[in-house]
Amino acid sequence: MSYNFTQEDMSDFIDSVSTENDYVINFPKDIGSIKSQKKVISKDIIFFKSRFTSKKNIQIQSTQKVNGLYIGILLDGVVNYKDNLLKENITLKKNDIKISYINEFNMTTILNNHSQGIGLLIKNDFLEKNFSDIFESHSKAIQELPSLTLKNETSKNIHLAKELFNSPFKGNLHNIYIQSKILEIIYNECIDLTSHNKNINQKIKLSQEDIFALNKAKDIIMYTKEYPDINTLSKKVAINEFKLKYGFKKLFNTTPGSMILKYKMLYAKELLKSSEFSIYEISNFVGYKYQQNFTNAFIKYFGIKPKELIKQRKYYF
Repeated sequence: MSYNFTQEDMSDFIDSVSTENDYVINFPKDIGSIKSQKKVISKDIIFFKSRFTSKKNIQIQSTQKVNGLYIGILLDGVVNYKDNLLKENITLKKNDIKISYINEFNMTTILNNHSQGIGLLIKNDFLEKNFSDIFESHSKAIQELPSLTLKNETSKNIHLAKELFNSPFKGNLHNIYIQSKILEIIYNECIDLTSHNKNINQKIKLSQEDIFALNKAKDIIMYTKEYPDINTLSKKVAINEFKLKYGFKKLFNTTPGSMILKYKMLYAKELLKSSEFSIYEISNFVGYKYQQNFTNAFIKYFGIKPKELIKQRKYYF
């Protein structure tokens, strides 16, 4: 028999600016507890250390809105996740790692008697500066899905995670110690995520037919206002996705995803300022299923809300 518990929105706990914060749940009738410690390593990296003990299985319903890459490593126990938005089930066992890009989630977590692990939330600015390939390889899914699992397997960095969980130091030495372990884990895992595509890119050679196809793909993005996803674009110009991504970087010094986003945003901006269409209609024109995802992307690209441009229309009152 399991105990069901509904957890309030965890975004405030995760996003709060305080350097250290503890989150403790004590279950009724002395069933058990969850203790989570948070430490802000930098403005872009947050570290979590969690320990769960219980006499029964615990089922927790939780919601969260956080934009960033989350690395979770389970050091002991078994944890089952049910993503209620994507309708997916994932089981983590001892020494497993799960890496996901999260916009938001509605998750049911089933904890089995005892577990402990670490988590790292890495925000977009850090990723874009240091590991932009992760965004480029999964740009469409990151823009449109509430969350995206990038890895779910036995961790190669379990020794680092254990050292991080069981830091033998205190004070400033402790801070230096855990920061070094965290950066090493992030580096190892992000390099692992991007190395596959890089190895393939090194073997790619572009023929004249490929170059013609790449220029045709660029014209589709710039002039047709179709804004296809990478898979559809590669089929339209008869070139595989790897060559498409590699060729754009080689010939145009950008990625197809970045170019598509640029022309989506420019067209949307034009419509917001001069057309009679609503934000919802414009978001559909440029390929967004959900208006909120379009709004978030527009704000990130231009630093202004779409409705502020609508207010500039001459007939607006």
